Amino acid sequence: MRAKRGVERYDVVVIGDVFCDIATMPIEDYPERDTQIGCEFMLTLGGQAGNCAAACASLGLKTALICKTGDDMLSGWILAELQKLGVNCFAEVTEKEGLQHPGITVSIAFEDGSRSMLSDRGANLELREGDVNFELLRKTRFVMRAGHWNTEGLFQANKKILRFAQSAGVYTGVDIGWSAYLGWTAHARQTVFDLLPSTDFLFVNEAEIKGLSGKEERGGAHDLLGKGCKNVIVHRGADGSAWVTMDFEISCSAFDVKPISPTGVGDVFNAGFIYAFLMGKEAKECLRFANACAATHISTKRGGNVFPTIEEVENLYKKE
Repeated sequence: MRAKRGVERYDVVVIGDVFCDIATMPIEDYPERDTQIGCEFMLTLGGQAGNCAAACASLGLKTALICKTGDDMLSGWILAELQKLGVNCFAEVTEKEGLQHPGITVSIAFEDGSRSMLSDRGANLELREGDVNFELLRKTRFVMRAGHWNTEGLFQANKKILRFAQSAGVYTGVDIGWSAYLGWTAHARQTVFDLLPSTDFLFVNEAEIKGLSGKEERGGAHDLLGKGCKNVIVHRGADGSAWVTMDFEISCSAFDVKPISPTGVGDVFNAGFIYAFLMGKEAKECLRFANACAATHISTKRGGNVFPTIEEVENLYKKE
C-alpha cells in the first residue's frame, strides 16, 4: 500500500497532515444541550495536506504526499483512498503508543457556509525530519508545506525543508491553518515568521493574518511580506480571494454557489492556485481558477472522496 521511496519526478510534493474527517451535511445551528437532532454524515479524507494533495491529483497534477500515519484500519483506508485519487503516498508509520491512529476531525457544517471542528491530531504529531525524503524535493516543481500546527514534530525542520527546495529552484508554499492548539502566542507566531524568508507563497485567511500580525488584511499582509515571503494569497471565503505582493494587489470575486460541503475548501483552493500557477496562468486567472475549484468543491455533496476535476471547473466557468 505504501509507496517505496524513489526519485520519480512530480509536479507537486505536499508535506504535512492527513485526517479522517467525519463531516455533517449543513444544519441550521447547534442543538441545545441534552438534545438530539438528525443529520447526515459523510466520511471523507481530511487534513490540509491530505486535501491539497488529493485535489492536486484530481486536477491532473502528478502529486506526492509525505505524511505520518498509524497502522490501524483508518490509516489504511486513508492511504488507499489517496492512492485511488492518484496521490503517491510516502507515509511512515508511528510506533508511539497512543498515537497509532490518523488525525480524526468531526466537522459540523452550517447552512450559512461556516463550520466548526473538533480534532485529534493523532499520528500527525510524529511527522519528523527523518520522514522527509529530501531527494524527492529536488524532483518536483512545487513543494507545499500544509498543516503546520498539526505537525509540530516538523517545527525544527521546516526552515531546512523550504530552504532546500528553494536552493533546487523549486517553488515553495505554506498554509499554516488556524492555531487551535498553541494559540497566537509570540512563540507560535515565531514558528511561522521563521519560515517566511523561504516561502514563495503564503496561503492564509483574514483571521490568520490578524492572528499573525495583529492587523487587518491589507496592513497585515504587507507586514508578512516585510518578514520575507514573496506572495501572500488570501482566502476571503464568500468574498473571493486576493494576491498581495510588494508590487501589486489583485482581488477576485467568488462564484455564486450554494454551500454544502465547506470542510477542506481552502485546501482545494490552494490546489487550484498551484495548478493554475504551474500552468503559467496570469495572476488574476490564477485566483479565478482557484475560486472556481473552491466553489465546485463547496457546492458538491461529498458522498465519497470527490475532488474537483478540470472538466467540472471549466463547466462552472461557462456558467459565469
